[in-house]
Formats: sequence, structure tokens, C-alpha cells
Amino acid sequence: MTILWDYWVMKKAVEELMKNSEMPQPIYVKVRYDKELQKITNTEEESVCMSQGSTFVYLLQNVFIAHSEIEKRYPPGSVGFVINGIPPKVYTPLLDGDVVSFTISSSLSPS
Repeated sequence: MTILWDYWVMKKAVEELMKNSEMPQPIYVKVRYDKELQKITNTEEESVCMSQGSTFVYLLQNVFIAHSEIEKRYPPGSVGFVINGIPPKVYTPLLDGDVVSFTISSSLSPS
């Protein structure tokens, strides 16, 4: 199962789900990867649809599930991230339109 979908496919699926008024409101978050992580993700940026009220740690888990090689190649603490340029806390809530950037320290990049 692919967790991070093509934006338009995801948007259409969410619109269909929203016809049920009991569903939480969707938010769209952009996830950006530095050049080193792009070698694993094969993309510079992904759009992720999440439920309103989702937290950073939930997004982080999903990115690591979708791109498991990141966790295998880089030890804990070597991947940096910011939300709209600000380092997040584990339970920082995500908002519609947020941009989450993932980076690897140049000293940790494989040669």
C-alpha cells in the first residue's frame, strides 16, 4: 500500500470521502527532501493528505514507513526537520499548507 499518493489522486479520493459529514477535515502538507534524501525518495517534494489535528510524529512515522531506507541508512538524530522553518516538537500539530523539510547533516552524508 502506498502511503504518499499523487496529489490529484489523493485530492479526488478525499473529496469523495468528505461527502460523509462525520469525516474529519483534510489538511494538505508538503514534505520536502534535501538532495541526499532525494536519492532514497526519488522526489524533491511530496504532498501528503492528513486529518485535521494530525501531529508531526504521525507524519514522521508515515514518511519512515513509505521510505524505510531512511531509517536503515541514517541513525536516530541524524535526520533534521523543520516545519515552515521552525524545529518541531514531537506533538506539534500540523496545519493545512505546512511545509515540512527533511535534511541530512553534510557530515553524515555517505561518501
